[in-house]
Amino acid sequence: MLDVHREELPHSYLLVLAPASTEVDEIKLTRALHRAARSAKQAIWVDCSLLDHLTPEAIDLLLAYAYLLHGQDRRLVLCHVPDVVRHHFLDLDAESQPLVVPSLLDADTLPPTPGFQ
Repeated sequence: MLDVHREELPHSYLLVLAPASTEVDEIKLTRALHRAARSAKQAIWVDCSLLDHLTPEAIDLLLAYAYLLHGQDRRLVLCHVPDVVRHHFLDLDAESQPLVVPSLLDADTLPPTPGFQ
């Protein structure tokens, strides 16, 4: 169960995930990722610092958007990923693997995406 806070930044779109007590599925995350993917930003940053876990549905959704954005020469950047689920985002093929960085400061220092216009 997630709540999602959105912020449009100059070169990226920030989604901050937080625990929620109402919805039993990932509708808010789906909508937020869809909206962010429709923006012209080169990256979508997802801050997981307020979470201690992610549901399998949320993990699958993030992996699907990492793949989608890679096909558009854009990137999904995950920050503060909980240790218990970090392994789901590592050791994947390049098209499916989101970037996993320790913090938003690290995300901000990433070079521009090659091929992004």
